[in-house]
Amino acid sequence: MRRPTAVAAGLSVVFLLVMTALGALGAVPWNARQMMVMYSFTWVGFTIGAIPSGRILRDHLRSGAEHPAPQAGGRVVPVRHVVFMCVTVSVMLLLAYVLAS
Repeated sequence: MRRPTAVAAGLSVVFLLVMTALGALGAVPWNARQMMVMYSFTWVGFTIGAIPSGRILRDHLRSGAEHPAPQAGGRVVPVRHVVFMCVTVSVMLLLAYVLAS
């Protein structure tokens, strides 16, 4: 569990720096502060969206070393969990846009 957590934390910092840099350079129509608001709201939406599939994700990460390849008939994330994730992230991005404007 430490390796996936470390990778996620590292990627999170990289994405934050890239989004902030894009805002500071003027490459997007928002400034650096607005990009940080969008980043944080996206993470909150992702965290809330991952709640229904938490057990599936934990089981997958724990068995990753034992079964690196997907097994036939193995557990997949149900479509309703993916839809919930997309809806929560989208709603949080909309709220971030309204707040940052």
